Amino acid sequence: MWYGVGIDLGTSFTSAAVATPTGVRMATLSPDIVVPSMATPGPDGTLLTGLAAANSRNATTNPALLARGFKRRLGDPTRLMLGGASYTPAALMAAQLRDVLTHISTAYGGGPPATITLTCPAIWGPYRREQFAEVPRLAGIPHYQLVTEPEAAATHYTNERRLGNGEIIAVYDLGGGTFDTTILRVQPHGMEILGTPEGIEHMGGIDFDDTLRAHLDDKLDGAISTLDPEDPTHATALATIHTLTTHAKEQLSAEPDLTLTIPLPTGNHEVYVSRQDLNNMIRPSLQLTIEALHRTITSAGIHADDVSAILLAGGSSRIPLIHQTLSHEFNKPIRAALHPKHTVALGAATTTTRAAKPQPSNNRVTPTEIIPVTPTEIITTTATPPTIRTFPPALPSTTPPKKTRKKWLIPLAAGITVITVVAAITTYVTASSAETPGPEPIAGSTQPGEPLPVFDGMAAKPWVGLIGSEQGRTGTEIWTNGAQTKEGPVTVRLDGMGGLKMNWSGQGSGQVYFQSQPGSGGNQDLSRYFDDNGAIVFDATLHRPPSSTVSMEVHCTSPCRAKVTATNLFKRLPAGKPVTVKLPLRCFVENRAEQWDPAAINTPWLVYTDGSFGMTVSKVRWEAGAANDPDATRCDQLS
Repeated sequence: MWYGVGIDLGTSFTSAAVATPTGVRMATLSPDIVVPSMATPGPDGTLLTGLAAANSRNATTNPALLARGFKRRLGDPTRLMLGGASYTPAALMAAQLRDVLTHISTAYGGGPPATITLTCPAIWGPYRREQFAEVPRLAGIPHYQLVTEPEAAATHYTNERRLGNGEIIAVYDLGGGTFDTTILRVQPHGMEILGTPEGIEHMGGIDFDDTLRAHLDDKLDGAISTLDPEDPTHATALATIHTLTTHAKEQLSAEPDLTLTIPLPTGNHEVYVSRQDLNNMIRPSLQLTIEALHRTITSAGIHADDVSAILLAGGSSRIPLIHQTLSHEFNKPIRAALHPKHTVALGAATTTTRAAKPQPSNNRVTPTEIIPVTPTEIITTTATPPTIRTFPPALPSTTPPKKTRKKWLIPLAAGITVITVVAAITTYVTASSAETPGPEPIAGSTQPGEPLPVFDGMAAKPWVGLIGSEQGRTGTEIWTNGAQTKEGPVTVRLDGMGGLKMNWSGQGSGQVYFQSQPGSGGNQDLSRYFDDNGAIVFDATLHRPPSSTVSMEVHCTSPCRAKVTATNLFKRLPAGKPVTVKLPLRCFVENRAEQWDPAAINTPWLVYTDGSFGMTVSKVRWEAGAANDPDATRCDQLS
């Protein structure tokens, strides 16, 4: 079977993705998908890398023999001493590359990949790239192509969300060891780099780890810095603290505070650290990245207003302060994949499907010779391979949308009444009639009986996840990288297991919903789901029963919407146990508002309450015929 491989040899982590005729997916290099960029001599003298190095005896008892962050040293003539042997950074990277390819080829039947794409920072000049060429040579790889990390990230992004020809995006790539920013313009056959990419060496997750560790050391009166790495007991404590600090930094992207147990030879010590503490520590560094992005935009000869979105890449970009700072500074949509650590590898793998027909592009990285492939085995289409999903992805719209700025949330017009309202409830309608494009071809498969995906680990095209409240009527897009998103009384986050965890504090009203964006599909004609006894289906796990009225809604063009009161439905769910909910669409039809039009749906799923409520949902979709299932909810059981 034909397959291509994209590999991102990062400073902190190494990741790989595989492209096959059926799509592009991450290679599972470890239970965490990625592997640490580490190397250490094994008992027989051979180099261990990745998980084998992290789990080796040296990692806990002799950290001096464990090499980390060697990508930063590429081009440095000083060799790294590991025990009695010395290595160049290129040799350590080559060992890691060789091990990754061995793992993948074993998983795919022992045969080598047809094409290989490697990535490098956009800021690397000729000298660094010449040094990097040693890595595949030492790994025994004679043929490969090289793309920059921002190009790869943008390629994956266009695979998830179609970008228009000529659209300009800024890539903000904050990884484990370096920061890169690049301006890219979408061209028919790839990405064009505009201006001069800029970056900052020694700016990334490793540096944030060191900063946090220094903060902990201060709170412990220097107890960490006085540990002797030559002492076996101290070395073990240092290795544990190193891992603990990295995990704490990552956890603070989802949790507001933590209490860490620091293992010291004198005993365990508890230290409290908050996200605000971390923000204060790294804010000066982040300001440097903002200034670099401004300079990159200027070098491209454009204004910040010309940028349509800022794309986040790199594992460290998940830190919430980054999203907040960029949004405040540039007032542009901030986009991120579900797992930013995977973005570059997935994009690199996507480029392997185009290797047989390289297209000319100004200012692109020139690829080296490509591994020859059998013509009958290569993917012949030049279209971006689809992302593998449980349900079919949305088809791109064939009708050009109107070029208007859409209001995500506007106050509900006075005079609209909804039959099922028991108490006075105000929701925020999601579009105005003057600004909403007409119905588009239905998203997903047009075959009868096919489910319409809305959310399954991430929002399916053309939908986007949003939260709204009285305080934030403009709507806040849900972070796709697992970090917590907050708007008024509502907090949500992707749980990394395919679910969307939602919590209402009860301190006001708020809603969570999925909606189509202008230019990504517009309103959808979903009338056949109503005609075919369809239902809104989703898996729900209750964490906290609702304390007030909960409504579920479907919106089209304001003031068009349909709504049901679903309080009893959610109150009856067993706590902590996943249950598949099947809510018949006819329940909405019975309680439709004025100007109801199922052929112009722009919001297929919305939950609103003004009380406290906690729930995780997954596999949200519309299914034809599901209302006839024996376990479907009866309309008279809702309120």
